[in-house]
Amino acid sequence: MAGQEIRAFNVATSGFSAGVVGPARSRIQGVLVYATNITAFTIKNGSASGDTLLDLTLPAGWNDVFLPNDGILADNGAYVSALSGTGSVITLLLE
Repeated sequence: MAGQEIRAFNVATSGFSAGVVGPARSRIQGVLVYATNITAFTIKNGSASGDTLLDLTLPAGWNDVFLPNDGILADNGAYVSALSGTGSVITLLLE
């Protein structure tokens, strides 16, 4: 998938429900987080029972998480299984 365009998908803590974000198969190239307070999130491969691909806790403020080289491959989709931090928004950069 390398060389394809990157798309951005927003997920907010307000009204959050777990689910696949973006295409069914994608590479996570980075995560942008606007955190009003400490924000934690978990991204799994395709479903709640999938392998954990990324599990982070970030401080309040603006946070850029860029993943080196080809990023993280989500064979079955980037499934955001957990997201905490009232008023926070994460943006997944997917290829």
